[in-house]
Amino acid sequence: KKLSRPGYRRSGLDFSNMEFLSKGERDYVKSQVERISGKIRATRMAQKITQERLAELIGASVSTVKAIEGGQRAASLPMLFKLLYVLDRHAKIW
Repeated sequence: KKLSRPGYRRSGLDFSNMEFLSKGERDYVKSQVERISGKIRATRMAQKITQERLAELIGASVSTVKAIEGGQRAASLPMLFKLLYVLDRHAKIW
């Protein structure tokens, strides 16, 4: 049986369009998105890149960068790879 909770929101992320097999699976996904968001922000700041400049470099809006770093939005896979390319081409994501 799949666990689905329409309208479920936690830490700003909207999981309403996703189905999870368990609460553990949902919590794992949430924690990984938060971990990656934090790493994006920390790496950007360590390199002294502003959110505005990062947005320019990846072809996104500043509000998108802020939402990703703030955990309100998960980066799409192509956006994640653009971020990795700009911030750390040799990053290990696994």
